[in-house]
Amino acid sequence: MRLEAKDWVDRGNYKVSKLCVFDERTFIQLVSIDGKIGEHYHKIQTEVFVIVRGSGVMGIDNRIFEVGCGDVLLCKPGSIHFAEGKMEILVFKYNYAENDTVWLES
Repeated sequence: MRLEAKDWVDRGNYKVSKLCVFDERTFIQLVSIDGKIGEHYHKIQTEVFVIVRGSGVMGIDNRIFEVGCGDVLLCKPGSIHFAEGKMEILVFKYNYAENDTVWLES
């Protein structure tokens, strides 16, 4: 099965496309960033990020990472994170729940 982006949801300086849904709490999405996704965290959700195109900077808790194609990062529940650059990220979401995101920047 090839994962192909379709049905993009525009969120300003980034957009998302669900690629594969395993169940209502576990899925894979592609995130295309052109700018910054501000600091936020998830109460119960875990995310695994795989950079598939472009480059930028990602922060998770107190660490800053310069990222590019092939880099993989793990973000556990409660970890404050952000992303900035021009890149596409494959995001594996585990334990997803509606209204689980807490934004620290507007």
